[in-house]
Amino acid sequence: MRKIFSNGRGYMSLLQRVIVITSIAVLAYFISLFDFFQRFENQLYDLAFQMRKAPSLSESDIVIVAIDQETLDSLSYPFNRKHYATLIRKLNKLDARQIIFDIDFSSVGLIPESDSIFKAAIAETDKVVLSGMISYIYQRGLKEPLGNIKTAVPQVMPEGTPWGLVNEKLDLDGVTRRYPLFLMDGQRGYLSLALKTYSVLNNLDGTLFHFDEKGDFHYSDMSIPRVDLYHCLLHYYGPAGTFPTYSFLSVIRGEYDFDDLLSGMTDEERMLLAASGMSDLLQESPFKDKVVFVGASAEDLQDNKFTPFFSQDQRKTPGVEVHANALQMFYDRTFIRPVGFWWILFGTFLLSIIVNISGRQKSQWLASVISLILIFLVLSFNIWLFTSQRLWLHEAPLLLAILIGYPVNLIRRLILTQREKAKIRGMFARYLNENVVKELEAHPDKLSLGGERRRMSVLFSDVAGFTTISERLAPEEIISLLNEYLTAMTNIVIENGGIIDKYEGDLVMAEFGAPIWNPEHPIQCCRTALQMQKKLAQMRVKWHEDNRDTLYCRVGVNTGEMIVGNMGSEVVFDYTVMGDSVNLASRLEGANKIYGTEIIIGRETWAEVNEKFVTRPLDFIIVKGKTKPVTVFELLAEKESDLSDAKLKAVELFGDGLTLYKRGDFANARDIFNKALEVEPDDGPSKTYVERCAGFMENPPGEDWDGGWTLTEK
Repeated sequence: MRKIFSNGRGYMSLLQRVIVITSIAVLAYFISLFDFFQRFENQLYDLAFQMRKAPSLSESDIVIVAIDQETLDSLSYPFNRKHYATLIRKLNKLDARQIIFDIDFSSVGLIPESDSIFKAAIAETDKVVLSGMISYIYQRGLKEPLGNIKTAVPQVMPEGTPWGLVNEKLDLDGVTRRYPLFLMDGQRGYLSLALKTYSVLNNLDGTLFHFDEKGDFHYSDMSIPRVDLYHCLLHYYGPAGTFPTYSFLSVIRGEYDFDDLLSGMTDEERMLLAASGMSDLLQESPFKDKVVFVGASAEDLQDNKFTPFFSQDQRKTPGVEVHANALQMFYDRTFIRPVGFWWILFGTFLLSIIVNISGRQKSQWLASVISLILIFLVLSFNIWLFTSQRLWLHEAPLLLAILIGYPVNLIRRLILTQREKAKIRGMFARYLNENVVKELEAHPDKLSLGGERRRMSVLFSDVAGFTTISERLAPEEIISLLNEYLTAMTNIVIENGGIIDKYEGDLVMAEFGAPIWNPEHPIQCCRTALQMQKKLAQMRVKWHEDNRDTLYCRVGVNTGEMIVGNMGSEVVFDYTVMGDSVNLASRLEGANKIYGTEIIIGRETWAEVNEKFVTRPLDFIIVKGKTKPVTVFELLAEKESDLSDAKLKAVELFGDGLTLYKRGDFANARDIFNKALEVEPDDGPSKTYVERCAGFMENPPGEDWDGGWTLTEK
């Protein structure tokens, strides 16, 4: 951490990542509030319901009496309210525990006498709960809306009859997923139908509700998590028809009045009834001690609801069964708790961090796989939370953190790649072959900071006597001459697939075999050296014609193991090579002064190119700073036809003389070297060995002489 914050760039990089991650997380959360994502999340919620193992209702005390299509076809609607009176009396006689009407009685019936009959039936028992609604009127200038309460009219509702709200809350897609706990009219709160029924069944009349520090709704011994101010998530026990349902028509016709049917029968008649297969008549009343919800199920009455199970069985759930589900939830305490805001925000940030880190991996394929895995884990984890813990995690922000973070990383990677390519092109476009630059753009990892050991070839070129030339020229003339020379030499290096390592005044350093590997790097390097000398010879003709100073250069080439890569810091670095093989190439360039040659190559280079180029062994030398002698060669031409007959003859004679020289026969060797000079008077190596033989003839080397020569200058 100290290292990060001690580095300005490291601090800024960390700060940028924090800003990006925070922006993605916040953006994901707010985008998740859009209708499209709310609808998407609702679909996932429904899927979780359908995947869940439905709780058992074998111990449930709730049944439904439905105004189904058969009832609607048999009785004209709206019903004569005496039928409701008949239903109450039938259910009361069948020992129903409570009778709850999910039916609107807020207006006077068509037949006043029937209202009186219905009211009398309600008054005969304390088991009835009626329904009501609150509608809100919003007026300009009022801070709160005006509530308009609609309950059953006095003509049907005896004073003191309990009632509950049947207001509904639909989600954007028209599905009922929430259930009201209460609604307010001014300072007074009214309970929903299911909660009011729970209150009546448990003698909680007058009990006040309140909220705890978590915001949960408390009523008596119940603590209900809310999804908004007034509502909780409704725990459905299954699709339509999950609760036992009986036809309104069948009940008022007395089809379940078993006691009346059996009261006049003898024991023998009952036995005959059982033997006849009509033993159903001997069963106990299905309404005994049951909480009976009464409401519409016929489609024509338009009280059927879309629920999370609609896509499963293509049947809408009767509104009355929605209330039955709510009451069962209150009994079982099977509430669905939404995961808190801060946990969602934490998860969104965590996923943003993970996606950001994965997006910085070199492999984009790996980043894609990680993102897909994260999406799968979020979906799976949420379903597990819902099915096993009854927790609902709003996963839209979490998924959006992944779906936004992934393309952001792609864009970031694209920008960095383009910057990297521009940086590479800026670094190397002038010094590298175009194909090499394109390869580096495609694989920038080949230029990562640090080095690798690789077998390569390196070339050093230096202008002979440049200091003397520069002393007599004006600065402008020196720069013009040098730029013309370096431009020509650079072009040759690049055309042969090499890379310009550096310029040091008139010195050119180039390497071959990196950053893109080419097994023919020794051949490329030698060909470059020959072409440089040929081009320089052509330039001397032009310079002479223009009455300008002419330049000569010396070249050293060597092949071997060396370290190549970006050396330096992350801010300032140089793509270069280093190692003993590089140092030897530099020494070979300088050795040309001793032998009067233009190009000297090392033994490892010679071993790679001797069959493709014309060379001759030059000496067995110990360069300055080293103790181990090395064999060096002169590079003459790419093919013999490039040399004159005189040069070829001189080279042949030189070889014979060198053989005698190594044997210590200096007198005969000198004669052979002189013959070579007679053929080619400008043969530099022959001149060198003539002088060396003369010196050894006067001062012979010791008995341990191995034919080597120690260079005393670079």
